[in-house]
Amino acid sequence: MAELEVSTPMLTSLPLVTASESRQFDQLAEQAGLPSLVLMENAALRVAEVLQQHFELDPPKRIVIVCGKGNNGGDGMALARHLHNIGFQVQVFLLADPDELKGDAAINYRAAFNFGVPIQSITSSDQLSQLIEPLQTADLVVDALLGTGIAGEVRGLYADAIPLITQNSTRILSIDIPSGINSDTGEVCGVAVRADATVTLGAVKLGLVLFPGADYAGDLFVGSLGIPEQLLTKLNIRRFVSTYELVGRALPPRHPNTHKGDYGRVLIVGGAPGMTGAAIMAGKAALRAGAGLVQVALPQSLNIAVETAALEVMSFPLPETEAGTIAPEALNALADRLNWADVIAVGCGISRNERTQTFVRQLVAQVDKPMVIDADGLIALAGHSEILRRRKSPTILTPHPGEMAALMQTTVGEVQRDRVGTALKAAREFNAIIVLKGARTITAAPDETMLVNLTGNAGMATGGSGDVLTGIIAALLAQTITRHSQVPNPQSLTEAVAASVFLHGLAGDIASWEKGEVALIAGDLLDHLPRAINEPELSQPLTLRPLSPFVRFVVRMRK
Repeated sequence: MAELEVSTPMLTSLPLVTASESRQFDQLAEQAGLPSLVLMENAALRVAEVLQQHFELDPPKRIVIVCGKGNNGGDGMALARHLHNIGFQVQVFLLADPDELKGDAAINYRAAFNFGVPIQSITSSDQLSQLIEPLQTADLVVDALLGTGIAGEVRGLYADAIPLITQNSTRILSIDIPSGINSDTGEVCGVAVRADATVTLGAVKLGLVLFPGADYAGDLFVGSLGIPEQLLTKLNIRRFVSTYELVGRALPPRHPNTHKGDYGRVLIVGGAPGMTGAAIMAGKAALRAGAGLVQVALPQSLNIAVETAALEVMSFPLPETEAGTIAPEALNALADRLNWADVIAVGCGISRNERTQTFVRQLVAQVDKPMVIDADGLIALAGHSEILRRRKSPTILTPHPGEMAALMQTTVGEVQRDRVGTALKAAREFNAIIVLKGARTITAAPDETMLVNLTGNAGMATGGSGDVLTGIIAALLAQTITRHSQVPNPQSLTEAVAASVFLHGLAGDIASWEKGEVALIAGDLLDHLPRAINEPELSQPLTLRPLSPFVRFVVRMRK
């Protein structure tokens, strides 16, 4: 048999797959000589591990497993057999006639039955009342009803059973994906099981990291099926979860024989009356994230704010409008500073003054330097996509959903309905790396590479948080560019941006451990960014009982 070929290493160790790609992954394994029955056996063992280690359950605890007639139910049957064999009190409810089972599911049903596992068949909704007492008294309920194949709404017996399971179970563990969640989009297909934890198998499904699917999945684990992860490269997967490995690649150890010029020069252009803090926080964040030199350019009358509030940040006063915002004449005044900078960040607190918006468009159109554009800088470019498309240097846009809607000439609702598709479309249309902010921030590149960030929390929904992110991105870009002594390859740029988003969220998580989410402010992110940079592995959740190398705890959702 020919040896499997693998291609270049992935951006991170956690690729994201669709339902179709997951099936192709299994097919490649079978073609390589790994039978589907072995994959199902490995799946059951991974779920059993999470059941025991994460939920801290030992025999003879009571486990109820609700199975469907497909392969997800087959996984449940195999799990039931393993748990029964080591002394758990297992009860299986099969929501189908056993004669409907086929293939591996039928094999595992017969094995479980012959080994003495109690299996009760339910074939109509009026029999579902038999589930209630077992669900309520079980130490854990395992959802093995529906897998990744569901597309339309859940109907019939399963539609009646799913609310019953959620309402009557104290704790629920879903196999592969909560029944009723679309594995490609995270949408609820009418009804869905709300699990406390999910063990997805082989690779993480895209719908498990997007809302609302992420909320229904609960604590997310990925279990190995015994298939080499590199096999996914044959499918050219370009979607990933951002993980702490990115930080080491974007911020490698520093050599002792270096100076501040080796870590990049960042110019922050922004600020307006009432919003000076935005530019200052971006400047501070750039320094905290390792930039060698940072200068903030803002309206002349506000220059003293930087001088007094941020001792390490240099300032540069600019001509201003009658409203005290940056005037178009500032472009000439900035000429030397623009040549000095390795990366320019524009938009933080810059205002929507008409003349200032003209300045932003001129700056973006005329200055051929790597640029991070945020906030009202994005609003200035809404309806002017040709300016972005003509740029030759790397461009990073960091919109929240409202700013993305303005850029794409659509509504916030449309953006939120398809965050992945919108981010990828914008990346292609604007020839830019897009950071679509929000719960599960998405980084999308023009080459279709996409990363979903799992760090961060609701406490970061506060003014100034985005300005801190802009500064971090500018700093990591500047260091990446100076490290390569030229504009680096697109993958390195995308990794640097995704690592910035990751660190921003992790700083927020670390801050929340001390402050809580309600009291969190943007300045707390600056205070806790150093620990995020030094200990990025803090993002990796742990169980009280250790997991084997065959299972990875991806993200903790249930506190």
